[in-house]
Amino acid sequence: MRRLGRSFFAGDPAAVARALLGTLLVVRDGPTKRVARVVETEAYGGADDPASHAFRGPTPRCAVMFGPPGVLYVYKSYGVHWCANVVTGPRGTASAVLVRAAELLAPEPGHLRGPGRVTRALGVTGADSGSDCSARDARVFFARDAVGLAGADVEATPRVGISRAVERPWRFVVCAHPALSRRTPAST
Repeated sequence: MRRLGRSFFAGDPAAVARALLGTLLVVRDGPTKRVARVVETEAYGGADDPASHAFRGPTPRCAVMFGPPGVLYVYKSYGVHWCANVVTGPRGTASAVLVRAAELLAPEPGHLRGPGRVTRALGVTGADSGSDCSARDARVFFARDAVGLAGADVEATPRVGISRAVERPWRFVVCAHPALSRRTPAST
C-alpha cells in the first residue's frame, strides 16, 4: 500500500475525483485499521460552483476547503451524518471531492452506500476536519494498492442529492459496483 501525497490532490477537482476511484481510504485508531476502496466520488468547485459550500467564499464551516490540498473537509449533512471530503486544487482556491460510496475491506467486508455510511463505518467525524491526509502520521489517509480498479469501467454522471448545478457530470462511479449510493443515471 502506497500513500497518496499532497501533489496527488493538487489538481482540478473533477480530475482528482476520477483518480480517487479504486484508491483505499484508510483510518487508523491505535492498533485497529479500517480500510475501504473508494467506488463513488463527487467533485465540488468554489466560486464557480453554486452547489459548493464555498460558492460565496470562506465561512467558518467551509474555510478548510481553501487549502492546502490533501486536507480533510468533514461536515454534518442535515445535522444527521458526517460527510468526508478531501480538499483539491491550489491553496486559496476552494474545491473538494466527496467520498460518496466505498467497499469496506477491513476489518470485515461490506458495502458503504452513501457518504454517511462511509464515515460511520470508518469512524470519521467532524474532529477529523482539517487534518492532513498526506502527513506521515495521518489517522485518515488515501493509498494505492496493487488491486486498484483492476480494469473496471468508470462513468461520469450528473451529481446527486443537490439542487443547484446538478447537470455537471462531476459524479464518478465504478460502473455497476454493488456499493454505489444510487443507481447510475444516464451518462452525459
